[in-house]
Amino acid sequence: MASIRQRHTFIVHSQFRDTADTLNLSKQKLTLNDVPGTRQDRLIVTTDHLKERGILQAVDNIRIEIVSRENFAHIAPFNRQLAWGTHINVVPTEIFNWNGFCKWIQSSVNSEITCIGQESFIEVPYGYYLHSPHTDSSQLLSYIENNYSDAEQEIVAEMEEANTASYISLSLNKNSTDKKTAGRLIAEAYWYYGRWTKTVKAGGPDHRVEVGLLGKIADDPQGELTYGGILAVIGENEQFVPTLFDFSPRHRSVYQPAVFYPDFRQPYGLHPKHLTTVLGDISPPRKKISVLDVAGENDDIDVSEATTSCGLYGYYVLPNFIFVDKYQVSDLADAQAGGIKRVVGIWGETDLEIPVWMVEKWGSTMLVELIPPEQPLLPGIMQQLDIEIPMHSRYEVPRWNTTVVKHDMPWPTLFWACNGSAESDMTTSPFDSNGLGHEYLFDPGTMFYYLHPNQTISNPVNKTHLVTNLNIPVVPLETYKYVQPWTVIVILLGCIWIFYKAFLGFRRDGGIRNAPGVKPDKDKLEKKGPKTE
Repeated sequence: MASIRQRHTFIVHSQFRDTADTLNLSKQKLTLNDVPGTRQDRLIVTTDHLKERGILQAVDNIRIEIVSRENFAHIAPFNRQLAWGTHINVVPTEIFNWNGFCKWIQSSVNSEITCIGQESFIEVPYGYYLHSPHTDSSQLLSYIENNYSDAEQEIVAEMEEANTASYISLSLNKNSTDKKTAGRLIAEAYWYYGRWTKTVKAGGPDHRVEVGLLGKIADDPQGELTYGGILAVIGENEQFVPTLFDFSPRHRSVYQPAVFYPDFRQPYGLHPKHLTTVLGDISPPRKKISVLDVAGENDDIDVSEATTSCGLYGYYVLPNFIFVDKYQVSDLADAQAGGIKRVVGIWGETDLEIPVWMVEKWGSTMLVELIPPEQPLLPGIMQQLDIEIPMHSRYEVPRWNTTVVKHDMPWPTLFWACNGSAESDMTTSPFDSNGLGHEYLFDPGTMFYYLHPNQTISNPVNKTHLVTNLNIPVVPLETYKYVQPWTVIVILLGCIWIFYKAFLGFRRDGGIRNAPGVKPDKDKLEKKGPKTE
């Protein structure tokens, strides 16, 4: 097996036509001209080809993902959804150096990421996780390009082109059950749409370059996807090879029309309420069965049957300026209120008191199971689900000339998690994605069906970013010269008033002789004698 494997996958749209004007294949190269569709590039290399392997040798599993802030479609079979930003998941070995790892992150991933050691990460069930709002992937791509010891021009060009992708990832899993990827460094880039004009050249003797142009043939919502198209190994094939294959994807989008949009209830204050509204057919994923299966009669009409063992979940990424009170959210779940059925887990910084400048960790994450609406008798009925979660903002550093601090919060990820069918083997998918992340919190055989975010409803001005804006109140610094002295004056006046009232009461009650707990002087009482008229 080649130590370098490079794959270009194009999911072509219906208007694509395979003609000599659009595709030109020779033994040493393939030229594409204005090919419309979704694209994924994948590069797999052995660590022997890397100049720097120190950090990678000290991890069992690592996955770095950079997701664009822009809303982009997740075209099958690339349906996995993540909040925008940089996601760093790591399972370290016993000899792991956290300080060195943070330096590597800032030098190789993004210098703007705040990382000072293990305390910057949150501990999750599978390892450690760090999220950053930065979405610039140029530094990570430069690391891949410069760290590749046989830096062929084709690899360099691919890394430069990937800077425009909507999604970038770099991963290494030494314990993977897939022999093709175990212990190998995998770089991936995803573009949800484009019209592609490019030339793909053959690699060296130990470098396999594959190109596939595929289209979806059939789709069983609970079972397999079927794709067909043409493949070519550049440097081996002079003609395209037709292909037809099926597989069970781990990640899908829901088939019924259901969208969601989040926002904070106003006024925000220091304790904002986060509301996510889901609209549409909020029913579990369904599989199509013919009436023949139901009544034993031959009929062409199809009906739908809900899949079993499905739960609706919400996964929240909460930066350090905001947090949830786990006891408060658990009380909502106990009362089956706010659309919350169960709190699966809250990981990260949940201290209720510390201000934002004392928070060491990047923030926290939360996974909750939601209460779906009562299922209608027939599919396609429009429904609404409101998920309201109380949150709390941290005290911010005082600022000049403003009374609020503006923050951007990622949208939550909403999905159905369903038990996979017994006969499905998702590991056989050439596009399988089962790395570190929210999917690791479920059983390995779980299938994920993602709801569609609808940014047009929640933010008609900014339709391209899945961003929830939050304004947190803050003390303006220019008022300090008035606030501080007046605060001292008010405190002093309050103390004087308290002492004055205490002194008056002291005198009225006869001073210390009649104070509570003081015994009267019997000799003086006897000498005083009875009172006479």
